[in-house]
Amino acid sequence: MTPIKFGTDGWRAVIGRDYTYENVRKVIQAWCDIQSRKEGRGKWEVVLGYDRRFSSDLFAQEVAGVLAANGFHTLISETYCPTPCVSWMTKEEKALAGIVITASHNPYQWNGVKFKESYGGSASPEYCQKIEEQIVKNDAAKRSALFMSFEEAEKKVWVKTFSPQRYIEHLRTLVDIPRIKKSKLKIAVDSLYGAGSGFVAEVLGEEITEIRCDANPGFGGVNPEPIEKNLKALLKTIVTQKCDIGLATDGDADRIGAVDEKGNFIDSHKIFSLLLRHLVFEQNRRGDVVTTVSTTQMVARLCKKFNLPLHETPIGFKYICQKFLESKTPLMGGEESGGLGMAHHVYERDGILSGLLLLDILARHQKPISQIIEDLQKEVGPLHFVREDLHVPQEQITAIKQKMNQGPPQNLCGEKIVKNNFKDGFKFILADDSWLLIRPSGTEPLLRVYAEAPTLEKAQKMIEEAKRMIEM
Repeated sequence: MTPIKFGTDGWRAVIGRDYTYENVRKVIQAWCDIQSRKEGRGKWEVVLGYDRRFSSDLFAQEVAGVLAANGFHTLISETYCPTPCVSWMTKEEKALAGIVITASHNPYQWNGVKFKESYGGSASPEYCQKIEEQIVKNDAAKRSALFMSFEEAEKKVWVKTFSPQRYIEHLRTLVDIPRIKKSKLKIAVDSLYGAGSGFVAEVLGEEITEIRCDANPGFGGVNPEPIEKNLKALLKTIVTQKCDIGLATDGDADRIGAVDEKGNFIDSHKIFSLLLRHLVFEQNRRGDVVTTVSTTQMVARLCKKFNLPLHETPIGFKYICQKFLESKTPLMGGEESGGLGMAHHVYERDGILSGLLLLDILARHQKPISQIIEDLQKEVGPLHFVREDLHVPQEQITAIKQKMNQGPPQNLCGEKIVKNNFKDGFKFILADDSWLLIRPSGTEPLLRVYAEAPTLEKAQKMIEEAKRMIEM
């Protein structure tokens, strides 16, 4: 089998190939072996949740069985729930950790395990490395995982269920629900058959238009990632039902995507910028802002305007989370993939809260979301973003990395490159703030290519030049 290695956010593998009951038990046993109960302050030492993928509930029961056999008390969600629900519960319960059975936005064939540290945020690289190393030690010693059946664990009260309702009640305190209701917005939500199904409506306490919200482990043949190519059904719904806004979440609902009232996709860069401005202007919040190398320059321009400290990290919310921990006054962090986190909530991405904040913005401004975005572009733009995911064999990715390290280009689209940023991938920046990023994925055999420029034509031109660079 392939060695168990953690990627950008947890361990993921193909179900039935490497993602098996035996290997999930190995991962959890390794976690148990390296824990110190002194780190936990609550009655329940682990908060456990799962998404709506094939057999995620059964894999979660396997996890609970290993935890119980090792003497760890576990709170498991009584049904599927968003990853940020587990993160928030972990913080609230003062638990040792949170564990989520999910493969996030990966294709339906995949599943995975995410770990959340005691503060509720993504596990650090060092935390995950210790688990990997312990797995190797256990394999060398031919040590099998301890195990107790879920039924026995429940009977002996090692395991107890919790309702996601507590998380829902908390979300209601973070947005102006009466104002949103009073605005009479017509809202559509596309949960892409994921773990966010039903949560926005539950928080609002009223009916909204929901699509792809039933159980479908195959995700209807579409990857559960809220990017434009996957949201055709939502775009159509917005137009035919004349909705004011469409919200979309990924497989475990920690990422956000949106569609305006005209059926145009709203990328995460604009959402990040809108939410940041909202937190500063409407909620009177200030503090450190954290972005990754693939995030829009609009956020940097807003931070300069508002005099907010700005920090940049490699891609992966675990790095943003570490910056939150280092800061005395963290405000917000986010990444291009749609993962946005508000530090006053939990040090974690939350697609549900991000969507609710967009509704709060609409209710306060009393104008179409397209107009609000147009105002944003006048304030800190114009900037246009393009991304392409290229399926590339691993050996070719290795060759591309060697090529870029040995001789990066000096010019891009006929303009001089004024700055290189190799913090995570290969980023080339031009004098007008345009930039191109070539980066191997941390979770899949993909090469991701990103570009941002003052015009869409220039951004697309940079993408095409990137393809020529890597000889695709």
